[in-house]
Amino acid sequence: MKKLFVIALSLIMILGAVSVFTSCNPAGKELVALDATDLLKEDFGIAVKKGNTELLKMVNEVVDEWVADGTMTKYIDYYDAIAKGEKADANGLQTSWDFGKATEVITVYTESGFAPFEFVVNGEVVGVDIAIMNEVAERNNMKVEVKDVLFDTITTCVKGHNGHAVGAAGLTINEERQKEVDFSNIYYSSTLVVVSAKDKSISSVKDLSGLTVGVQEGTSGDLIITAAAKDGYIYTDYDENDNEITKVVRVDAKTEIKQYKQYSLALADLKAGRIDAILMDKLPAQAMIAASED
Repeated sequence: MKKLFVIALSLIMILGAVSVFTSCNPAGKELVALDATDLLKEDFGIAVKKGNTELLKMVNEVVDEWVADGTMTKYIDYYDAIAKGEKADANGLQTSWDFGKATEVITVYTESGFAPFEFVVNGEVVGVDIAIMNEVAERNNMKVEVKDVLFDTITTCVKGHNGHAVGAAGLTINEERQKEVDFSNIYYSSTLVVVSAKDKSISSVKDLSGLTVGVQEGTSGDLIITAAAKDGYIYTDYDENDNEITKVVRVDAKTEIKQYKQYSLALADLKAGRIDAILMDKLPAQAMIAASED
C-alpha cells in the first residue's frame, strides 16, 4: 500500500518529468534545467527529533491531510509562483497563522535557499515547509521559531536540540539521516535535474563525467555525484513488470565536484563559466533560474 501511495503521489506532483525550464542570464547564456534521467525520484519528509512520537504524530496529521485533499499541491503551486515573481493565487489557502499566547515552541531548522519549500520574502522565511509547521503549531496551541542554518547541519541541530525540534528543508529521506532523526510521512517526491547552459543541455548524471559540477554541501546531489565519482551510485529501479533492478551510475574520477553553502553561489559560478553544471532538485532549480532574470 505504501508503494502505491508513493507512486500515486509522484504521478500527481511530478507530471511532465521530462520537462525543460529555460531562462536567459545576464551574461547572455540561456540556462536549462533537465531531468537527470538516470536517477529515481526522491522523497521529502519533515525530520523530527528521535523519540518525539507526539510531535511526529502532529506533523503526520497535517502532512497526510494536505496530501490527501490536494492542499499540499496548492501550497507548492502558490509558493512556487511567489518564488518565480509570478502572480500567486492563494485560492483559499491560509497564508498567515495566529499562535495567540502559546508559549510552547517548535524550533524549525531550515536553510532558506530552497524555494518553494523555504525562501526569504521581506526578511521572513516562508514556503511550503514553513506552512506545514505553522499549521502544526497552530492546531496544537504551540508557536514556531525558525532557525536559518547551513543545510548540512540541519539534522545535527535537530538531534542536539532540547525540546520540540524539526528539520524542514526539503530533506530527502535516506538511511544516513534516519540514523539521526525520525521522518514524517512523505509529502513530496522530487526529481533531480542538471542545470547547465542550453548549448550543453546535460540530462543525466552520467553525462557529468569529466566536468566541473556544483552542488550544495550535504544535499542529495552532493552525495550522489560524490558516490558516482568513487565506487558508483547504486539505486533500485523497476522494470515494466514491477521487478526490482539494481543500477549503478558512474562518472570519471577526474570529475571535479565543487561544494557550496548556498545554491546562489553555485549559480554565480555557472553563469561565469567556472563550473559546467549544477545538480539539484527540480522545483528549486526552476525557481532559482526564474529569480535570476530579475
